[in-house]
Amino acid sequence: MKISFNTISKFSFFAFILTATIACNKGKNTKDTSTPPTTPLYQSFKPKVKQDTIGGIYHEYYENGNVKVKGIYKNNKRDGDWSFFYDNGKLWSWGEYTEGERNGGSSVYYENGVLKMEGNYLKNKQVGLWKFYSKDGKLIKEVQM
Repeated sequence: MKISFNTISKFSFFAFILTATIACNKGKNTKDTSTPPTTPLYQSFKPKVKQDTIGGIYHEYYENGNVKVKGIYKNNKRDGDWSFFYDNGKLWSWGEYTEGERNGGSSVYYENGVLKMEGNYLKNKQVGLWKFYSKDGKLIKEVQM
Protein backbone atom coordinates (compact mmCIF):
# COMPACT_ATOMS: atom_id res chain seq x y z
CA MET A 1 0.00 0.00 0.00
CA LYS A 2 1.36 3.31 -1.06
CA ILE A 3 0.66 6.42 1.09
CA SER A 4 1.17 9.74 -0.56
CA PHE A 5 2.53 12.87 1.09
CA ASN A 6 -0.81 14.56 0.43
CA THR A 7 -2.67 11.88 2.44
CA ILE A 8 -0.23 12.21 5.36
CA SER A 9 -0.66 16.02 5.33
CA LYS A 10 -4.47 15.76 5.42
CA PHE A 11 -4.30 13.20 8.26
CA SER A 12 -1.90 15.39 10.25
CA PHE A 13 -4.09 18.46 9.76
CA PHE A 14 -7.24 16.64 11.00
CA ALA A 15 -5.31 15.17 13.96
CA PHE A 16 -4.12 18.69 14.88
CA ILE A 17 -7.67 20.12 14.69
CA LEU A 18 -9.06 17.27 16.80
CA THR A 19 -6.33 17.68 19.44
CA ALA A 20 -6.82 21.46 19.57
CA THR A 21 -10.60 21.10 19.93
CA ILE A 22 -10.27 18.62 22.78
CA ALA A 23 -7.69 20.79 24.55
CA CYS A 24 -9.83 23.92 24.24
CA ASN A 25 -12.95 22.22 25.60
CA LYS A 26 -11.19 20.54 28.51
CA GLY A 27 -12.37 21.97 31.84
CA LYS A 28 -15.28 24.01 30.45
CA ASN A 29 -17.74 22.23 32.71
CA THR A 30 -15.91 23.24 35.87
CA LYS A 31 -17.12 26.23 37.85
CA ASP A 32 -14.80 29.21 38.12
CA THR A 33 -14.50 30.10 41.79
CA SER A 34 -11.67 32.59 41.41
CA THR A 35 -14.01 35.59 41.36
CA PRO A 36 -17.00 36.20 43.65
CA PRO A 37 -20.46 36.24 42.08
CA THR A 38 -21.84 39.66 41.16
CA THR A 39 -24.92 41.05 42.90
CA PRO A 40 -27.94 41.30 40.59
CA LEU A 41 -29.36 44.78 40.00
CA TYR A 42 -32.74 43.91 41.43
CA GLN A 43 -31.49 43.36 44.98
CA SER A 44 -32.28 46.09 47.45
CA PHE A 45 -29.55 48.32 48.80
CA LYS A 46 -29.97 50.36 51.94
CA PRO A 47 -26.89 52.36 52.86
CA LYS A 48 -25.44 51.70 56.26
CA VAL A 49 -25.97 55.06 57.88
CA LYS A 50 -24.96 55.87 61.42
CA GLN A 51 -26.71 58.48 63.51
CA ASP A 52 -25.39 62.01 62.91
CA THR A 53 -23.82 61.16 59.55
CA ILE A 54 -24.64 62.66 56.18
CA GLY A 55 -26.48 59.55 54.94
CA GLY A 56 -26.69 58.08 51.51
CA ILE A 57 -28.63 57.36 48.37
CA TYR A 58 -31.18 54.54 48.52
CA HIS A 59 -32.29 52.52 45.51
CA GLU A 60 -34.51 49.47 45.43
CA TYR A 61 -35.16 47.45 42.27
CA TYR A 62 -37.79 45.09 40.89
CA GLU A 63 -36.64 41.69 39.67
CA ASN A 64 -36.90 42.97 36.08
CA GLY A 65 -34.22 45.57 36.87
CA ASN A 66 -36.48 48.64 36.94
CA VAL A 67 -36.19 51.05 39.86
CA LYS A 68 -38.83 50.50 42.55
CA VAL A 69 -37.85 53.21 45.07
CA LYS A 70 -35.24 55.93 45.17
CA GLY A 71 -34.45 58.63 47.68
CA ILE A 72 -31.92 59.88 50.19
CA TYR A 73 -31.31 58.98 53.80
CA LYS A 74 -29.98 61.58 56.21
CA ASN A 75 -29.31 60.61 59.81
CA ASN A 76 -30.82 57.22 58.97
CA LYS A 77 -34.18 58.83 58.02
CA ARG A 78 -35.85 59.67 54.72
CA ASP A 79 -35.01 63.21 53.70
CA GLY A 80 -35.78 65.19 50.57
CA ASP A 81 -37.53 63.87 47.47
CA TRP A 82 -38.56 60.21 47.36
CA SER A 83 -39.94 58.52 44.25
CA PHE A 84 -41.77 55.20 43.97
CA PHE A 85 -42.31 53.42 40.65
CA TYR A 86 -44.52 50.78 39.06
CA ASP A 87 -42.68 47.66 37.86
CA ASN A 88 -43.00 48.97 34.28
CA GLY A 89 -40.76 51.92 35.22
CA LYS A 90 -43.46 54.62 35.33
CA LEU A 91 -43.73 56.92 38.33
CA TRP A 92 -46.29 55.77 40.90
CA SER A 93 -45.77 58.30 43.69
CA TRP A 94 -43.56 61.17 44.70
CA GLY A 95 -43.24 62.93 48.04
CA GLU A 96 -41.08 65.19 50.16
CA TYR A 97 -39.65 64.10 53.50
CA THR A 98 -37.95 65.94 56.36
CA GLU A 99 -36.16 63.91 59.02
CA GLY A 100 -38.29 60.84 58.27
CA GLU A 101 -41.65 62.63 58.20
CA ARG A 102 -43.75 63.47 55.16
CA ASN A 103 -43.57 67.23 54.79
CA GLY A 104 -44.38 69.10 51.63
CA GLY A 105 -45.81 68.11 48.29
CA SER A 106 -47.03 64.67 47.35
CA SER A 107 -48.52 63.17 44.23
CA VAL A 108 -49.77 59.75 43.12
CA TYR A 109 -50.14 58.61 39.50
CA TYR A 110 -52.14 55.98 37.66
CA GLU A 111 -50.12 53.33 35.85
CA ASN A 112 -50.87 55.12 32.56
CA GLY A 113 -48.94 58.16 33.86
CA VAL A 114 -51.96 60.37 34.55
CA LEU A 115 -52.07 62.23 37.89
CA LYS A 116 -54.39 60.49 40.37
CA MET A 117 -54.14 62.82 43.38
CA GLU A 118 -51.99 65.59 44.78
CA GLY A 119 -51.66 67.58 47.96
CA ASN A 120 -49.41 68.43 50.88
CA TYR A 121 -48.31 66.85 54.13
CA LEU A 122 -47.23 68.41 57.39
CA LYS A 123 -45.70 66.09 60.01
CA ASN A 124 -47.12 62.97 58.29
CA LYS A 125 -50.67 64.40 58.09
CA GLN A 126 -52.53 65.47 54.97
CA VAL A 127 -53.12 69.24 55.08
CA GLY A 128 -54.60 71.88 52.83
CA LEU A 129 -56.31 71.25 49.51
CA TRP A 130 -56.12 67.76 48.02
CA LYS A 131 -57.20 67.15 44.42
CA PHE A 132 -58.35 63.82 43.00
CA TYR A 133 -58.44 62.95 39.28
CA SER A 134 -59.95 60.27 37.04
CA LYS A 135 -57.82 57.95 34.88
CA ASP A 136 -58.30 60.31 31.96
CA GLY A 137 -57.06 63.32 33.96
CA LYS A 138 -60.36 65.02 34.78
CA LEU A 139 -60.71 66.59 38.22
CA ILE A 140 -63.13 64.45 40.27
CA LYS A 141 -63.14 66.31 43.58
CA GLU A 142 -61.23 68.66 45.84
CA VAL A 143 -61.03 68.09 49.58
CA GLN A 144 -59.82 70.50 52.24
CA MET A 145 -57.92 68.52 54.87
